[in-house]
Amino acid sequence: MNPTSGAVVAQPALGAGLTLALLGVGVLAAGLTLDPAGRLLAVPAGVAVLALGLRDCIARPVLCADVDGLTVRLLLGAERLTWAEVVRVRAVRERRADLLEVDTGDRVLLLSRRRLGRRPAEVADELNRLRPLH
Repeated sequence: MNPTSGAVVAQPALGAGLTLALLGVGVLAAGLTLDPAGRLLAVPAGVAVLALGLRDCIARPVLCADVDGLTVRLLLGAERLTWAEVVRVRAVRERRADLLEVDTGDRVLLLSRRRLGRRPAEVADELNRLRPLH
């Protein structure tokens, strides 16, 4: 993803990703000092938190859009969508989570506020302004 001038870019703050990665290392290290039952819980949790932190530091930006369409970074790689493939972009509130919803008709991509690094409503407004007549 190569953000260009006038593009919408969303990504978590680098410091937040580093903090999450360090927290994962701490949980992992602490888990290694626990009894077997504690290790069984703490070590996988530490690995998961470390992986999320590293993903936030390395896989950047999470979303990048321009006049041609948008690119969303998924678990493995990134997916490019033209605006013609996007049915709707909106911010939704599910339970207690603010999410950005990108509806392609066949599926829905959901990005959390933490993954975007800012409020989904702001990102949705910017994306809808960038989209050709929708």
